[in-house]
Amino acid sequence: MKAHYVVTIDNPEQNVVKITLQVTRPKDRKNLILFLPSWSPGSYLMREYARHLRWIQVQQSNGEVLAHRQIAKGQWEVDFENSQVNSPSENFEVTYLMYQNELTVRTSHINTSHAFLHGPTYLMGIKGENLPGPTIEFRFPPLWSKLSTGLKDISEKRGTFLYTADDYDMLLDSPVEIGCQETDGFMFNGKAHNLAFYGTTYPHHSNLKEDTLQIVKTVAMHFQNDLPYDDYLFLTHFGPKLRGGLEHHNSCALQFDGRKLSNRKDYVSYLSLIAHEYFHLWNVKRIRPQELGPFDYLNENYTSMLWLAEGLTSLMDDLMVYRSGLCTLEEYLEQIRANLDAYFWTPGKKFHSLEQSSFNAWVKLYRPDENSKNSSISYYLKGGLVFMALHSMLLQKGKSVDHLVDALWAHYKDRPAKGVNKSEFYEILGTLDPEVLGSFSTMVETTEDIDFETCFRQMGCRLEWFESKVPFIGIDWEYQGDRAFAKMVYLDSPAFKAGINPGDEIVFLNGLRFLREDAADLISIMEVHKPYEVLVARMGKVERVEVIPSVAPRSLRDIVVVDRARAEESFKYRGKPIPPHIPSKA
Repeated sequence: MKAHYVVTIDNPEQNVVKITLQVTRPKDRKNLILFLPSWSPGSYLMREYARHLRWIQVQQSNGEVLAHRQIAKGQWEVDFENSQVNSPSENFEVTYLMYQNELTVRTSHINTSHAFLHGPTYLMGIKGENLPGPTIEFRFPPLWSKLSTGLKDISEKRGTFLYTADDYDMLLDSPVEIGCQETDGFMFNGKAHNLAFYGTTYPHHSNLKEDTLQIVKTVAMHFQNDLPYDDYLFLTHFGPKLRGGLEHHNSCALQFDGRKLSNRKDYVSYLSLIAHEYFHLWNVKRIRPQELGPFDYLNENYTSMLWLAEGLTSLMDDLMVYRSGLCTLEEYLEQIRANLDAYFWTPGKKFHSLEQSSFNAWVKLYRPDENSKNSSISYYLKGGLVFMALHSMLLQKGKSVDHLVDALWAHYKDRPAKGVNKSEFYEILGTLDPEVLGSFSTMVETTEDIDFETCFRQMGCRLEWFESKVPFIGIDWEYQGDRAFAKMVYLDSPAFKAGINPGDEIVFLNGLRFLREDAADLISIMEVHKPYEVLVARMGKVERVEVIPSVAPRSLRDIVVVDRARAEESFKYRGKPIPPHIPSKA
């Protein structure tokens, strides 16, 4: 079945795109079901992209209308047998209009400055058909001069933008940026690596191209420079408060706050984002849980193994930045400290294992609310820390997480069409060292405490704690002007036990008006173990509760390097020196 898409943006100020899908159907097919995906691979939430469809029409190439009806959310049946047409034909076309005005890596965004088109948001498929070799043509205002994508360019003349993909899956897996974006690139291992930047940054001294090249070199080294693509695209959007990334089969979409590139800590975080999505090129786009491909784009694709997909990647991203020579050991450990501290401050780790967190991603991680931290744990956060613990255990056996990455890549190359299941993963890990398998499975399958103290001590580091004596009531705040509201109430905290709810406005404390500045300065106006009368406004009514502050739980102050030689050896790539590189200043 042949398919050709024509994507037209005539009026970008209206935030809409028109798509015409031209199809040649088999003669024996009496009906077909068209669909728009409900979610995006790599982002596990039912986003229901069909909600942005404005209208749809189906007709033969000669203009005769074909009978069609919507049969479910995002699905339309075309009935060829009962269509009243004078000249039946195997060629027909579907034309529809989509509204696109959300700038994230999982959605599409069109305005007068650019168009970012994310495949699942606008490209209809045909149920049961993978559409081998689809072609796609883009038409857009002449003031836009560039199109950046990982699709294969088959344009025959200047000024046309015609591309193709292997099949429908690859078509969806190729985001497109159109406009006047800044472009650059570099060659590595004989292959082009393209850079596209949309948006505005504040002045900074970092060399994004050179630092991206260094990350590419370092990550590729972990796979023996086995690059599974002909070329690669780093597509970045800069804008206030943007942050996110999504991996694709030969590209990635990145978003970051371009005002913060001059801040050293934020810049290291940006480099980690690049490393994360680029490492996904191997781990997720190739090495993957069996449930993640081929995809059912209309329903949830459940898996209990996102700890492998995202957890392993969350360990390797910061590690790649360090191994690239783009940050110091102390900067690297500070990021790990922040992750560990976030883990310790998440009550939900008591209730959800990594497997449960993964399976419930569709209703938990991607739909956070004020109680999320109390009920679950991120498989990104805990997953990365669990693989850090595994790395520490393997080091004691003369191995490392790098040997696991090697084994997973070899397993993928032996059977690239099929992902890995948990039993196969455990078998792979067991061949490296059977003694660590039991400890690892416990960390994945249960909510038992993990001995991170020992893990880091074995790597030449010490966890240094801050034992606070200041009062603590267990509220994360949000504000409306000077008014203070409980955004989150921590499980089993004094506020939780007192019955304060998320969304409550704290109006009075011991008879005095309670304002934003008081919430920010509780440690100076409250005492531990003393009762306080609190008036809260809840759903238009005033409630009176008593809060007795406790001592604040301890927090992780630092990961101290005790034995530098041992620590550096622990975090090196198989003991090899870090590639020489002078980090660009930020």
